[in-house]
Amino acid sequence: MLKGFQSAVNLRKWDLERRPTLLAVSGGVDSVVMAQLFAMAGFPFVMAHMNFGLRGRESEEATQFVADLAKKLGVDCVVEKGDVKGYCKRNGVSVQMAARDLRYNFFRRVMQEKGLTRMATAHHADDNLEHFFVYLYRGNMDVAWRGIWAEQGDVIRPLLVYRKESLILMAEEQGWPWREDRSNQGIDYLRNKVRHALMPSLDEFVDEFYAISQRVQALDSEGVVLAESVWQQECGQGWISEGYLGRCGGIRSNRNPFYRYLQQHLMALGFSKSQVDQALTSKQVGSHFTSDGYILWIGRMGWSVLSKEVVSPSAIAIEWGEGEWSWGDFRLVIERVTTAEMFVFATQIASNSDVAANTVGENNVQATHNPHGDSYYFADALTGKSVVIRSWVNGDSIVGFGGGSQKLSDVFVNQKIEPWAKDYVPVMTCSEGILCAVEVKRSNLYRVEDLDTHCWRLRWLHK
Repeated sequence: MLKGFQSAVNLRKWDLERRPTLLAVSGGVDSVVMAQLFAMAGFPFVMAHMNFGLRGRESEEATQFVADLAKKLGVDCVVEKGDVKGYCKRNGVSVQMAARDLRYNFFRRVMQEKGLTRMATAHHADDNLEHFFVYLYRGNMDVAWRGIWAEQGDVIRPLLVYRKESLILMAEEQGWPWREDRSNQGIDYLRNKVRHALMPSLDEFVDEFYAISQRVQALDSEGVVLAESVWQQECGQGWISEGYLGRCGGIRSNRNPFYRYLQQHLMALGFSKSQVDQALTSKQVGSHFTSDGYILWIGRMGWSVLSKEVVSPSAIAIEWGEGEWSWGDFRLVIERVTTAEMFVFATQIASNSDVAANTVGENNVQATHNPHGDSYYFADALTGKSVVIRSWVNGDSIVGFGGGSQKLSDVFVNQKIEPWAKDYVPVMTCSEGILCAVEVKRSNLYRVEDLDTHCWRLRWLHK
């Protein structure tokens, strides 16, 4: 079996000899055999075990068993306790789904801490057939026929070609002890009902179904490759760009090949499968999901994923005058110009750009917009005033040229600013109120009058 195991993983080109792997080890026969095979093959690995505490003393004994096994094999083992009941209450999911989310979140956290890029689970061929009937019962034919993937994002399943009985036989022949989870013997869960009531009569079809699922996966992979090609054309070459990921609106079914492509990448960033599924069906703009390192936002135009390391910039105080400042993704430039220059610049923009200048009265141009850079103009009286550049705060309001006050949050909605992006819009304030929300709206404070000979131009560019 060892030679067959080595041949199978070599065909997958997983490079397990040089790339340490995180093994998810419960203490059951499947994961114990996987750990022993990795050790016998000389593949470097770290073990991880989560204790949910649902079986009382039995859970504690399983945890100790896994720790002892790791010590015997001479590898590191990371153990954590998971609060399943608390997770169920907070997220409104089943015990099984909560356990799965907690387990995979824990595994990916360990991977990040240990510098690992891949985890292995001990799913086998019998699990594959169980998977078929579970999803058939749920009405998801695509997932049912596709079966369990041997490689899915950062997860590999090296035992998927083996029958459960062969794993038990090898453990018995080698004298490898394991722990039995008594909860697997009950019929409280759908998967257990399939396992104990249906599977015994379908034993002869396990190998045949594995071959069928491999053919279906091959066809599905072609769809994923196509989805990736289209994605690259529409959203650029990299997933992460300036801290966030491309958008993917309109994907509302996991039968869409884009879903498989997205799922692989999002799960690699620490999001659970249930989070991806919930995000697919969510229509609530502003709702979000979190992994250890990222936040997945549901926006007006689709999804956006923001790294938690990208934080909103800190407030800075300046004295209004000529100079240049950096704030977040913006480079802000203040320069003194003549009003004649203001009118010439605005006229050029109005004639050369698809976006005409915003005008006040017949002649005064207070704000101009063009594809290469944008500008707001302020009266010379602003010279030397103390100005703060900061993020918006709840309750902010801005007075427009018509004199009416409007909540800045409503302005963001009207301008279709994505919920996650609001904190990254520079808001410039003085003692009288908000001067502008850069690139969004300019207030009526310090407006340039007809008789003014000079004024201030605020320009901004994205870094």
